[in-house]
Amino acid sequence: MIYFLRRLHVSHWTFRCLQAHTILLFLIVTPPLFSEVYRIKKGDTLLIAVVGQPEYTHSAQVREDGRISYFGGDLDVAGQTVETVNQQIREFLISEGLIRNPVVMVSPVLQENGVFVGGAVKLPGRYPISPETDIGLYRAITLAGGLAENADHQVVQLIRTDIPEQVDIYDLSPTHPYRDIRVSVNDLVFVMPLSVVEVQGQVQTPGKLFIRGQIGFKEALARAGGPTQEADLTAIVRVEKNGSLSEFNLAEQFWRSTPNDAPLPSLSDGDVLFVPNVFKVDPIYVIGYVREPGAQRVRGPLTIARAIALSGGFDASANREEIRIHRRDGTSQEVPFTFDVVEGEAQPILLYPGDVLEVKKKFEINWNLVSTIVYILATGVSLVVNLTN
Repeated sequence: MIYFLRRLHVSHWTFRCLQAHTILLFLIVTPPLFSEVYRIKKGDTLLIAVVGQPEYTHSAQVREDGRISYFGGDLDVAGQTVETVNQQIREFLISEGLIRNPVVMVSPVLQENGVFVGGAVKLPGRYPISPETDIGLYRAITLAGGLAENADHQVVQLIRTDIPEQVDIYDLSPTHPYRDIRVSVNDLVFVMPLSVVEVQGQVQTPGKLFIRGQIGFKEALARAGGPTQEADLTAIVRVEKNGSLSEFNLAEQFWRSTPNDAPLPSLSDGDVLFVPNVFKVDPIYVIGYVREPGAQRVRGPLTIARAIALSGGFDASANREEIRIHRRDGTSQEVPFTFDVVEGEAQPILLYPGDVLEVKKKFEINWNLVSTIVYILATGVSLVVNLTN
């Protein structure tokens, strides 16, 4: 239409007016088409227009947290309809004193041309590219912030739009030769994540290990630098992802094969392997509103439920919603208590030797104080009434 208007040789002012009305007509017609059937999602681009206020016309992209930035405001729009976002922006402009009675029109700009990057990348999502060109596989991953810490460099999958049943797997390890792999519009790039386990306690380099599938105890200890001189290999504790604890006895020369080549238990994603100290049993302190507060001497980590059980359970005045953990390194965190691990954290929070678990008191109404105050008020009112009469 704009090209047609130019061919009519109209004046510049008339052309600009007709062009503005054309854009306004697009904004008026588009929202009803999306308002009832389309819900805004992460990665969308929204065209926000305020009738009669061109300075407030703005294009905003929905971030990964589901919000957009609009003239100093941070608005939550993901999952909402266009009509709801219209009202939200209108209320924002009025509350900020920017416009007294704005007429807001929001239209999502659909982006069909893009490459999808997911899996173990820092910013997974859809990234627009030109339909006339393609980009390299390395470039596509760079658009998504690069590989995450748990990315498996050897398993990068590419699913092409024209051959969806075929999955190409590439090795992007730093030691692997560079390959020019092209990614086209609407292709899907998926970086396979590695499993994460932890080795803590008396080992040379405690911390996280990134593995494929499972890892045996011996290999996990070896990758953690091996045990220290104070390690007790006869009472190694495995804490599984679901919170269950198991104790195992390993020979001092842990790298040798077991008798009769019996396989040792392994670690899976989310598990923790704890090696205790052979010379001492460290305490975990449980204080506050439990039946038997004090030090609980253990040889390994405990779940919150286990620590509270060793302390006799909750006191009647305990507040289960305000349980605070004071770590040995000086940090603190507040966590809710739950008996059911499935409904709680995916990986249960563990207490290590030297940590302090504090159970606070729940809020209770002092009915004696309330009744006293009510009695005083009633007596005062009665006295005032008698004096008035």
